[in-house]
Amino acid sequence: METIKATVVQVDEKHFINIDAGDTKISIPMSEDKPNEVKSAFNKLIARIKDGEFRIQLVEVGDDLFSQVAKEYVTQLNREIQEVHGEMKQYGLIKV
Repeated sequence: METIKATVVQVDEKHFINIDAGDTKISIPMSEDKPNEVKSAFNKLIARIKDGEFRIQLVEVGDDLFSQVAKEYVTQLNREIQEVHGEMKQYGLIKV
């Protein structure tokens, strides 16, 4: 199983989880209510699942609130990725 890296970044007063999925860069806003950006990020993750099983590893986790929230977010996201991967495999939607 491949591991892809994610980091918590701050741009001005905004915080994001940035996921480096190879050719695709995925950014999930944490400090703003942007449902379309979150939906777009999830769509990119689903497309990435089709290429094979992976997990996200958050690097450089700090003690600040956003880092701790991101850590829990990524933990839950990894669970969801595994579930979706299993379902996609069950329905023959995974590249073999």
